[in-house]
Amino acid sequence: MTAQPNSLLLSSFVIKFTTFESIYKSVTPLEMPFCFSEMSTNCPTIFHQAYNPIFRFSSIYQVVISISSIFPLGYFLIFKLLKSTFHWNLKTIFIGYFLSMILFSMVYTITAFIQTIKPFISTDPCDLSIIPFYHKRLLFAIVFLLTLSTSFPFSITIERYYAMKTAEKYEKTPVILGPILVGVNTLVNLGIMYNIFKDESFSDPSVSFSVYPPVAAQKIFTFCFVLFFLNLIDVLFDIILLRQNLRLKKLLTNSSLTAKYQLEEVYQSTKFSVFLILIHIISFGIYVSAVAFFRYFGSLIISDPYYVFGMRLMCSTMIPTYHLLLGIFSILFLNRIKSKKSEGTTIQMSSTGRSGANNYDHAIFSIWNSVSGNPAA
Repeated sequence: MTAQPNSLLLSSFVIKFTTFESIYKSVTPLEMPFCFSEMSTNCPTIFHQAYNPIFRFSSIYQVVISISSIFPLGYFLIFKLLKSTFHWNLKTIFIGYFLSMILFSMVYTITAFIQTIKPFISTDPCDLSIIPFYHKRLLFAIVFLLTLSTSFPFSITIERYYAMKTAEKYEKTPVILGPILVGVNTLVNLGIMYNIFKDESFSDPSVSFSVYPPVAAQKIFTFCFVLFFLNLIDVLFDIILLRQNLRLKKLLTNSSLTAKYQLEEVYQSTKFSVFLILIHIISFGIYVSAVAFFRYFGSLIISDPYYVFGMRLMCSTMIPTYHLLLGIFSILFLNRIKSKKSEGTTIQMSSTGRSGANNYDHAIFSIWNSVSGNPAA
């Protein structure tokens, strides 16, 4: 095949960029039942998938929103979390949590950019498919980082309960539990993902890195639902934990500055943790619900199977969207905690003396033990 002149290449590029709908409709639709494994077996089908307007828009949006989510997440991690007064056990878990979301957005940006640019530079419909070698590894990274971040709320809850049970000596607790929980969470997720993908050959061509092979698709779908319901149970434990912390805070109105500050630290960090977990589970629940809806009922609403294909992949862009919102809300929430803490410390300094603080603090923590269910010290 002879090379096209530069002017013709430029014209072809402009046409592809401006007429997704006309290109999509220019090929006669294939008469075949809707099945993802069947829709990815020939070049005309690959062409229809790649130039579907919904899929094209979702790929471009995925690039924009994934890049946008990196900035608030990175800003919070570097300039807010690392400088916070949270215990390093909790900080370590939060670092793993936010780092997994940042890495997810980075990988998602790369895959979306490839999906976006490929139709512009391909000269043959068969060139639109993704090389299986890269599809397998990048899809593995996407699913691993997604499920990893969704599993971190369990580690946060375990650490918060430990902090509540040992509030009297929490400031001097060694930084051991946090790294252990991060390591266990990472290894467990890695093992689950390996078992899901180990037998997949990725032999079927695909235009998107978010398309799962048939066998792995059902396993991942089931695993996401299990994670969602486990997170719901986790939220119930977090609400109980927050109520116990709030009850103790009300009991310690007349306590010394040392006791108040130490328990206020536990309360505020717990409050922030529960806030993040709630935002995450609500967002993840919406994502899972949308995927399930278009998986089982999409064809009942949209007759064109390629538009259903585009809508199912459009749902995947919800993940970096809620990462963006989570980063912004985390910055605002932590700023609010810091401002309230500084105001409260100023008032306490002016109204509370330090004499006999040690004996009084021990009595105060006895109240804490009774509220949290610990035996008296």
